[in-house]
Amino acid sequence: MTKSKKMQSPQTHYLNHQATPNETSGAVKIALVTLFALLWAIWIQPHTIALRQIVLTLGSLLGLYVMSQNLHLFKTRRAIPIYLIGLLFAWITFHLFFLSHQYELQLAEYLTIWKRIAWGVPFAIGLGIALSQLPSQNAKNQDGSMAKYEGVWWIFYAGIVAPTVIYLIRTVLMLLAGKFSWQLPNFAMHWPSTSTWHITKMSTVFFCLPALALACSQCIRVVNQKTQNAFVLMILYVGTIAAVLTVFYLENTKNGFVYSAILIMAMLVQIIVIRKSQWSWRDSAIILLAVTGMTILGVRHIQQNDSWKTLASDLRVAQQLEKIDAWKYYGTKGYPINDLGKTVSITNYERAAWGQVAVGMIGELPLGYGLVYKSFGYYGKDKWPDSILFQAHSAWLDLILGIGIPGVFLLVLAAVLALKNAQQATSQFWSVIALWILSSIVLLMATTEVSQQIYIDALVFLILGVAGLGLHQRPRSRISGAAVY
Repeated sequence: MTKSKKMQSPQTHYLNHQATPNETSGAVKIALVTLFALLWAIWIQPHTIALRQIVLTLGSLLGLYVMSQNLHLFKTRRAIPIYLIGLLFAWITFHLFFLSHQYELQLAEYLTIWKRIAWGVPFAIGLGIALSQLPSQNAKNQDGSMAKYEGVWWIFYAGIVAPTVIYLIRTVLMLLAGKFSWQLPNFAMHWPSTSTWHITKMSTVFFCLPALALACSQCIRVVNQKTQNAFVLMILYVGTIAAVLTVFYLENTKNGFVYSAILIMAMLVQIIVIRKSQWSWRDSAIILLAVTGMTILGVRHIQQNDSWKTLASDLRVAQQLEKIDAWKYYGTKGYPINDLGKTVSITNYERAAWGQVAVGMIGELPLGYGLVYKSFGYYGKDKWPDSILFQAHSAWLDLILGIGIPGVFLLVLAAVLALKNAQQATSQFWSVIALWILSSIVLLMATTEVSQQIYIDALVFLILGVAGLGLHQRPRSRISGAAVY
């Protein structure tokens, strides 16, 4: 038996070494996290393209440095998600030259969207590797010493929450300006869609929902572990959830509320499961207050949106694609009447009809039309020359129609394997965060038109970041011959 162990130990040592990153300097780790926090904070802010490019370049240069120190990690199976993204780029290139329906437009996307994504690849992977080396929030509770880089967590948190905070600061400033007759600069105000300073509703949902998801994950952690200053932390995280919900209420976004409710309910269920053996009146009061608050906000939101009340009737009209084709013309020929005798809700009717049409288009073009942005509209124009279509308002449907089933398969498989690897990695603290943030993005893409420009940039960036995080495997004393990493 001893001899067997001695024979296995060199292999075990080699495999564990292969899965362990070389230690990156503290300054580089802090710089990568700080640059990411800044990037997330400004990603949707108008007139920040030059700053974004600077941040992306600096982050990628540091990421290349971290990757060069850890080339051995890319020889393991845990690097498969990264290579799948590489295959996605190869597929996009092949599609451009051999399957394109709009070559000039697709080439323009290749040299903008896909170039930016490639530009940020080292940044994302390097950030993931750096996060995998950082101690968790409870490191001091585990070994009795203060976590050396605990401040990095708060930089990361501030970056994710920044879009929400910026939105609320603008709102408060505009209220004060109206009261005191202040003249605010453009960047300090919310602007309509006709302005270059406008931030779309979908941008707000995409970059604020992850803050709510992050706060939910931390509420679970605070309940599950004996954390110092637990009461203060819980106030902070619950306050973050309330802040995001306030943004969605002010924006009057159904998508934001629906997916917030899903994430909050998932959080409450996990807390109930965790606390079931130690349940107290205080836990009951917290859950009751949370459910009551959600119910009040939900009722107010429904009162604010008549479209919820006519949803079923509008969906029945949307099913009549051939008989009623108002969905083709973006309102230029009016909208039909539902069985309640009312004009259909535009969002209910159009999105339901477009979703059905997009599914049919995917069946006709399983390899994709070629464009990340507006494949639905361009293919619709090919089929119905007088139509006025843009997006199907489901990012997943738009993306499948754009880059095809093979492209989305590679993207989703990379995300799934990256999350799987991350959950088995050393830093469970960051792995849980990655799961919640990426899950929130995957959820909102179901019914939100975020299959374009910076949203796809951010999605691929997050997947690669999680993939980098998952490269750091937990050391194991025994590794079976079948498990080669």
